[in-house]
Amino acid sequence: MPVHIYGQGARMPEILKIAKKHKLTIIEDACHALGSEYKKTKIGDCKYSDMAVFSFHPVKHITTGEGGMITTNSKTIYEKLILLRTHGITWDPDKLVNKSHGPWYHEMQELGFNFRITDIQCALGISQLKRVKKFIKKRIEIANTYNKEFRINKNIEIINSPEDCKNAHHLYIIKVKNGKIRLNLFNYLKENNIFCQVHYIPVYWHPYYQKLGYKKGICPKAEKFYEKIISIPIYPSLEKANQKKVIKKMKGFYAK
Repeated sequence: MPVHIYGQGARMPEILKIAKKHKLTIIEDACHALGSEYKKTKIGDCKYSDMAVFSFHPVKHITTGEGGMITTNSKTIYEKLILLRTHGITWDPDKLVNKSHGPWYHEMQELGFNFRITDIQCALGISQLKRVKKFIKKRIEIANTYNKEFRINKNIEIINSPEDCKNAHHLYIIKVKNGKIRLNLFNYLKENNIFCQVHYIPVYWHPYYQKLGYKKGICPKAEKFYEKIISIPIYPSLEKANQKKVIKKMKGFYAK
């Protein structure tokens, strides 16, 4: 289950090669990556995977309030997903196991779920799709401005995308020198009404996974990365004046 974190495409050809060797199913986590591209393919077209999942949470590229979607090129997987999303029930006469009792007859063939997105949410999502190119263009413009301003700052490390990847920038992440500086910067920005965040705490650091026996130190690179990262504002309605304020305050923090 490779994750296209922050909108940055994972190395899918290499992952596909491993999956084929071990006969694994690949499910792409594309929740951050609507509109992103990898090697001139759209993330979610499933060229390198069996399925891809997207999120339509309010902070994502488009929103339906909540919910999401799954894409696949497999008819078998598609039909299974259609079955599972509605309690494992089918009304399709060609798929019935037992003899039909009449036009009302249906069968529960799997222990499915109640995972149907509502028609109202779908209508909102469709209206958002008509604007998604504009949203993504704005995110990329904001990211490019940050890159230009921070690239020459020795105290800030920007995270560049490879040339073969178009990042739709769900988030904009920078790395600072260490955790102490990150905490001071976080508080400084908050005091100046700039709301930042940290994405993400290593999953196995949470109490649930600690109770299962997972210990700190098992993923040292992820932990080292976490200690230095901070997310700063990026969203389509971010005005240039407000972005300039973020940049000015960031520079002011290091000028102290």
